[in-house]
Amino acid sequence: MTRYEKMSQLFNEDYRVIDFLPRRVPDEAGTLFEEAEQYYMQDKQLQIFCDKVIAIVLKLLCYYPFEMYVQEHIPLIRTREGWLKDKHCDTIVKLIKKTILKRRGQIDILLTRENSMISISGGTLSIAVYNESESLREMLQSMVRTEGLYDWKFRA
Repeated sequence: MTRYEKMSQLFNEDYRVIDFLPRRVPDEAGTLFEEAEQYYMQDKQLQIFCDKVIAIVLKLLCYYPFEMYVQEHIPLIRTREGWLKDKHCDTIVKLIKKTILKRRGQIDILLTRENSMISISGGTLSIAVYNESESLREMLQSMVRTEGLYDWKFRA
């Protein structure tokens, strides 16, 4: 199975959300949720969230072999789409910052040995983890708590 086929398969499964809120907000929550979300999307708050995501991802990638697919969208100056060849820390950090802070694009990280995927989308205050093993879940939960975020299961 190719990497693209694997990604496509994983996107159709239930996933765990790593989020700034402890659980999914009901649809009837109204405008207060929207106002709170807009507050957390402001530059300073978004930078704090971005730093937490970077801390989780970098620590996690120390333990698992990975492949990273990057999709940058207009209006970013240097548009890029494809598998990342330069897997150095500074490149990964730069891409995560660009995706979260510019609120554009998406990064999908295949954890090849775990048959799992982490997806980071610009314009959201959460990341998705697909098909996590028990060991991956335990490691992530520890990191997520340390960073002051929450995780919960989402049904596709």
